[in-house]
Amino acid sequence: MAHIVTLNTPSREDWLTQLADVVTDPDELLRLLNIDADEKLLAGRSAKKLFALRVPRSFIDRMEKGNPNDPLLRQVITSQDEFVVAPGFSTDPLEEQHSVVPGLLHKYHNRA
Repeated sequence: MAHIVTLNTPSREDWLTQLADVVTDPDELLRLLNIDADEKLLAGRSAKKLFALRVPRSFIDRMEKGNPNDPLLRQVITSQDEFVVAPGFSTDPLEEQHSVVPGLLHKYHNRA
């Protein structure tokens, strides 16, 4: 009799369950990681008004506890440095708001 090898693949419900159980508060995220909330990390409070924070607990489990410079944490927590206004910064660097046709990007004068 032949043996059939089965592979346990995550079902659709697994990732939906993970997305349903996310951390949305920067203070809670820092508490789960045993990190003291300093001024730099608390920029996430004001950024919460602009950008939603949704970090799955499985992603938090991969972060190094007690390390405020953990690369995974820095991907999701807003830094105070992100609010610094730099000279020459533009919210529309491609000048798409001045486009003749919406959604059309002109890279060169003779091409679209």
